[in-house]
Amino acid sequence: MNLNEYIKQADSIVSNHCMRYRALFPQCGVLLSGGIDSSVITSYVLEHFKETLILSMGTDLSKDKPFVDIVTTHFKTSYEWVYLSEKEIYESLPIVKKLLDENEIEATEMQQSLAVGYYLIFKRAQSKGIKGIVTGQGPDILFAGYHKYKGMSGEALADEIKKDLILLETDKKRDSAMARHFGITLLNPYLEQDFVDFSLTVPVELKLTNGVEKYFMRKWGEKRGLPQEIVNRPKKAFQYSTGLQKKVHKQLE
Repeated sequence: MNLNEYIKQADSIVSNHCMRYRALFPQCGVLLSGGIDSSVITSYVLEHFKETLILSMGTDLSKDKPFVDIVTTHFKTSYEWVYLSEKEIYESLPIVKKLLDENEIEATEMQQSLAVGYYLIFKRAQSKGIKGIVTGQGPDILFAGYHKYKGMSGEALADEIKKDLILLETDKKRDSAMARHFGITLLNPYLEQDFVDFSLTVPVELKLTNGVEKYFMRKWGEKRGLPQEIVNRPKKAFQYSTGLQKKVHKQLE
């Protein structure tokens, strides 16, 4: 298959899951960071759901907000910005750590940084009556988004991606634990088994091309009509783009 045929297959899988989610949660939320993964998913949610609450978050150090503005302006829609204050982070960390411990997730600084952001955004979603939230979790591993993949190619890259799939299970467990605390169900199209299986059939040269990580996702985003600023946005880890890692590090010192 060529690139366009793979994109058509991805489109079919994600569309089918969105239709299934809509039957369960006619009104849903979607997490948007302004990165390529969450922007592609947001385009599907807006297409398939009549009532959608776009949720974005960040501290005063956030680098995401300008990109979220670009995506929502493009789709002519509004969004809910969840400002993560130092006070809220400080007050939430003990609860977050307890939830991580209960779910047998090591409460490292990175895991706490990731979890506290989700905890606070799900808290806001609950106040808005949202019961189901769609996320863009997954392609950083499935489509070679992390910096460590850049020095790899061919079978070595394919093997490393397969080895890292276990990390997606930890991500799903962590995020779902924060969501369940507020009675929310997470909906993860990229983490559905058929999508994971599909992603492993995509040739690695369509994942990492000429040093461009997540090449497949970027071309898919182009097909979805996303702005070039989003398609070409460099990968930046969530805990850094939101400013959460610095804030949590300060609290844990």
